[in-house]
Amino acid sequence: MNLDLINTIGIKQTSREEALLYEVSDVEGLIDTLDEDISEWTNFDSWENLQVQKWIFERAMDIYKGKKIDIKCNCCEYSYLSKRELEKSSNKKCYGIKSAYMIEKVFDEIVLAKARRESDGTYSA
Repeated sequence: MNLDLINTIGIKQTSREEALLYEVSDVEGLIDTLDEDISEWTNFDSWENLQVQKWIFERAMDIYKGKKIDIKCNCCEYSYLSKRELEKSSNKKCYGIKSAYMIEKVFDEIVLAKARRESDGTYSA
């Protein structure tokens, strides 16, 4: 994934001009979902809140289509995170980071599913 497609920002940061802005606090149930134990909230398929699951999937589709998105948390003043840091940060308390982590995880699954379809299901990772 192009690292520039998804970005996390804090309360005091401004969204990029060319990016779609999504605020974690605007997604009803997202914070409750991300407050679960890490083994629960990182298992996307087991989420009980289908609206939150749909929201994550739609953001993954945004970046799949090449759109840039900024995820604004309501818990940090500033957030600067590289792709490598994102992979190591999934257990941090920041809801923006957790959201970006799940969006990227679903994005990776979308890419893998597309590759499998294009190769008649014979593609293996």
